[in-house]
Amino acid sequence: MKARVFLDRYSPRTIRIAKGSSPALIGNPRIHKFLERLHRDFETVTDRPGSRPPLPGEDVFWWCVGILEQMAEMSRPGCANMPYVRMKLDELRSMGPRLEKREALPPEFQVHWFDSDEFDEEFADCFDPPNDRISGD
Repeated sequence: MKARVFLDRYSPRTIRIAKGSSPALIGNPRIHKFLERLHRDFETVTDRPGSRPPLPGEDVFWWCVGILEQMAEMSRPGCANMPYVRMKLDELRSMGPRLEKREALPPEFQVHWFDSDEFDEEFADCFDPPNDRISGD
C-alpha cells in the first residue's frame, strides 16, 4: 500500500477522534483495536516515512497516533486528572483541525525520547503493573 492511501484511509477517523478527544480515550478498547489495525496496515506501506519527503499532514497524523497510543495503554481512569494527561488530550484536540487541513506539525512540537525509568516512575499510577509471570510458572 502507498503511504498516501494509508493516510487517506486512517486520517478521517483519527481526525474525528482527535477533535472529540476526552478522558473516554483512556484505556478505551475501541481505540486500542483501531491502533492495532492501523499498525497492521502500516506494515504493508511500501514508501515509509524517511524514504521519501513527508506528505502533507503526515507528521501531525503520527503525532496524533502517538498520543492515542499513550491514552489507549493507560488502564486506570484516575490518571485523567493528571496534568500531563489533560495536556495531551488538549493537544490531541488541537491537532484534529490541523490534520484535517493537512497542515504541518507546529515548530514548537518535537519528538522527545524519555528515559524509560523516568517515564515509568512518573506515570506508574496510570498503568497496571506488567505481568512478568510466564504461564506454567
